[in-house]
Amino acid sequence: MLAVPAAFVVVVLTATSASADCQEIYNPETGQFELDCSDGGGDPSGGGGDPGGGSSTCNYNGREIPCTGPGGSVWSSLHECWIGPSVEELGENLVPPDGQTKEDGAWHVCYFPPPGSSWEYTWVQTGEVGIDPVVLANRAIASMDLDPIKIGIVPESGPNRAGLVGLPVWMWVDSPTDDTFGPITASASEGSVSVSATASVSSIVWDMGDGTKVTCTGKGTPYADHYGKQDSPTCGHRYAKMSTDQPDGAYQVTATSHWVVEWTGGGQSGTIEFDLTTDPLPIRIGEAQVLTQ
Repeated sequence: MLAVPAAFVVVVLTATSASADCQEIYNPETGQFELDCSDGGGDPSGGGGDPGGGSSTCNYNGREIPCTGPGGSVWSSLHECWIGPSVEELGENLVPPDGQTKEDGAWHVCYFPPPGSSWEYTWVQTGEVGIDPVVLANRAIASMDLDPIKIGIVPESGPNRAGLVGLPVWMWVDSPTDDTFGPITASASEGSVSVSATASVSSIVWDMGDGTKVTCTGKGTPYADHYGKQDSPTCGHRYAKMSTDQPDGAYQVTATSHWVVEWTGGGQSGTIEFDLTTDPLPIRIGEAQVLTQ
């Protein structure tokens, strides 16, 4: 590797041990990473070129790090650093290492995760793809454009709709599609590395708004009038009290789908899991009134 004058660049990395508003910033004068908790820090959940590093994680020395580094650089398991732009892209002109020509490869910025060195130039062979396959797996997932489910529920939501205390509530996935329930498959490639990923919902956690959470596997069973007062055979609930003391007089129901993505490619395989949650849906629950003469 070829060392470069330290004043050339400032490297910003998310601080893993600090609060979400702090960053570790490389100081080229001291050669050390310093903690900066001023405003304007990178978003730890940001993606693309954001210094926060995106939601995908790669592995380095047994710990997780963002797959995206400073300036949109991409983590390379081969070089154990984030590979950034080439010297040519930065307007520099460096001599290739002994036995190599500019047709054989190029010098690239190589950002190292803290603690330790800041960055150096590293020689990347032509046609060599140092991208971590998990980065491609996350690109494949992004291309799926996945969405939360559409809630199917009885009693229905609406200003003139209400269920009764003690009667069965049925929950299901309304009009499921590939991008709301799966399975759905997509792929992403860079150079000679290609990754295929298949995503499916493994379970749905229904927050009923009354302090109860119901975990259901499968899509649930849509309600039909002929079921009458039967319990749902697959996914149901019963409210024990009216919703009159709730905000707007309704229980706020949400459904969180748990996605499991199996991916393979680049000589590796893995699993990525995440959740997608619906907007709250108001469900009103009352009591049956008994009239006596």
